Amino acid sequence: MAVIDLYSGIGGWTLGFKMAGVPVLSSYEWWKDANQTHNKNFGSDHAERDIRKLTHADLPDPALIDFVVGSPPCTQFSLANRGGKGDIADGLVDIKKFLEVVEYLQPRYWAMENVPRVAGILAGEIAPGGSLEQFAHLFDDIRVYKASDFGVPQDRKRMIAGRFPFDLFESYAGRTPKLNLGDVLHALEQDPMTDPVYDIVLPRELVTDHILEPNLSAEEERINRDTKTYHPVYNAMSFPDRIDRPSRTVTALCTRVSRESIIIRDSQDNLRRLTIRERGCLQSFPINYQYFSKTYAGKIKMIGNAVPPLLTFYIAQSMLGTQLNELVLPKNVIRERLVLGTEQAISHQPDNEGANYSASRSFWLAIPGLRFGSGVRFELKNAFNKVTKEISWSVNFFYGNSKNIKGHKLDSNLFHKAVSYTNLIEDDQLSGLLNGYLTFIRSINTDDLQKNWTNKDRGVTGPIYLIDQIGVFATSFKDHLRSNDTYVQTILSFVEAELTSKEGKVDNKKLIENSADVFIGILLGAGFNAIVENTGIELAPPVLDPVLA
Repeated sequence: MAVIDLYSGIGGWTLGFKMAGVPVLSSYEWWKDANQTHNKNFGSDHAERDIRKLTHADLPDPALIDFVVGSPPCTQFSLANRGGKGDIADGLVDIKKFLEVVEYLQPRYWAMENVPRVAGILAGEIAPGGSLEQFAHLFDDIRVYKASDFGVPQDRKRMIAGRFPFDLFESYAGRTPKLNLGDVLHALEQDPMTDPVYDIVLPRELVTDHILEPNLSAEEERINRDTKTYHPVYNAMSFPDRIDRPSRTVTALCTRVSRESIIIRDSQDNLRRLTIRERGCLQSFPINYQYFSKTYAGKIKMIGNAVPPLLTFYIAQSMLGTQLNELVLPKNVIRERLVLGTEQAISHQPDNEGANYSASRSFWLAIPGLRFGSGVRFELKNAFNKVTKEISWSVNFFYGNSKNIKGHKLDSNLFHKAVSYTNLIEDDQLSGLLNGYLTFIRSINTDDLQKNWTNKDRGVTGPIYLIDQIGVFATSFKDHLRSNDTYVQTILSFVEAELTSKEGKVDNKKLIENSADVFIGILLGAGFNAIVENTGIELAPPVLDPVLA
C-alpha cells in the first residue's frame, strides 16, 4: 500500500500519510527550496520536476499505487491574488495534469487540496460542457473544510476534492483535540518546549527559526490596525489577533504592514508578527520540522503554501478505512512512524522595520472620521506613474458593497457644487473652517509626503500626519453641522441626488445614515484633489449650470 504526492511542497501530504503509516513512494515538486525541505526532512532524494511535463514513463507502476494526493498551485485561484483576478485558465492546467495522473494510475482513492474558491470553479469545469468534463467520473465529491475542526490551531478553510470516504473523514472532527493560537504561543515560550500538537519535547536551544521579530513601530501598529479594522471591502478583523481561538489563515505573502499579517500581543506585551516556528506550528508541522531556504521570506512562503499535515493525517486514516472507535491521535504514533532528518536549518534573522523603501512605495489608508464600514470610506492614496516615474496623491471615495465597489470622482467641480448647493459661504463659521482647511492643504508638499513615507526624510510632513489632520477638520465640521438643523435636510438631498445610481437607488444605506459625514468627506476630499491637481478652487465659485435643482 503506497501513495504518491503531486505538487508536494514542503511535505504536508507526505507527513500526514507517513504518520498514518502509509509509505510515500514518490513526490513531485518544482520549487527548489520546497523540494529541498521535503528531501531533508524525509531523507528522500527527489529531483525538482515540472509536473506539467510529466509523462506516464515518469510515474510509478500503477499496480504499486493505492492513493494519489496533492495540492496544485493555488496562486491563480486565490482571492488574495490581484483581488481574485488571477489567471484561472492557467491554474486549471495544473488541475488537469493532476487529474490526468489520477486517470492513468487508477488509484483506489485520491484527494486534491486547494483554496475554497476552487470548489465552485471545479464543479463548473467537470459539469457537462466544462473544460474538465472528461474527468467527472473520477469524482465522488467536492467539499470545503475548516482545518481547525481537525485539530489544526488555525481557521484555514480548504477545498478537498476526490474519491475517498468523505463521511468517515468528517466523523473524526468530533474526536480531535481543539487548539487555539494562544496554545501555540504559550507552548513555544517554555523551556523545554512541548509541541502543542504532537507532545514532542525539545530544549529551547534546539528549536530553530524561533527568533522574535522586532516589535511593531508606532507607525506600523497604526497602519496594521487601520487596514484590519477599516477595509473598503472585507470584514473588520480583531487587532491584535485574538489568541483564545484558532488563528487566521497563515499566508504565504505578507509584510510588516499588511492586512494579512497575524499580529499578536504576547505574554511579554510585545506587539509583533509571528516567528517562523510559530507559523509552522499553526500549520501543524512538528517543532523539529526544518525549513530550508536562503531567505526569511522564502520560509514564510513555503509554510504559507503548505497543506496542514494534521488535516492530511485524518484524510489518510479515512482512506485506510479507520473507524472512529479505532482512531489513534497522531501524537501517539508520530515517534514510531516518523523519523525526520537530523540536519538543522539555519535560523534566519527576521524582517526589521524598513530603513529605506522604494521611491514608489505605495500608501493606502482610510481617513479617520470618514470611514463607515460596509465598503464606505474616504482614503488617501498615492499612485506611481511608470512612464513619468512621478507620484501623485489623491483622496478617493468608495461605496457600494463587497461585490460591487463604486467610486465617485472628487474634483473642483464637485467641490463647487457642494458649496453652492448648501450655500456654505453664507455661514461665517463654516466658511472660516473651510478656508482654514484649504489653507492647510495648500501648505502640503506632495513630494514631501513621499519622502517621509519612504524614509528619505522623516522631518517633513508625512501621509499619516496628513490624514490625521484631515480627520481633525472633519470633526470640526461635524460638530457644527450636527448642531445646526438647517443643514440636515439640505445635505441629505445633496447626497441622495449625487449618489443615486442609474437604477434610481442609493447603493449603500450607510450613505444615507451618515449623510452629513459623507458630505463632509466629499467637500474635504474634493478640495484636496483640486488643490494638488492645480485645477483651481475658490469659495465664491463662478456661476454654474444648475445641475442640482
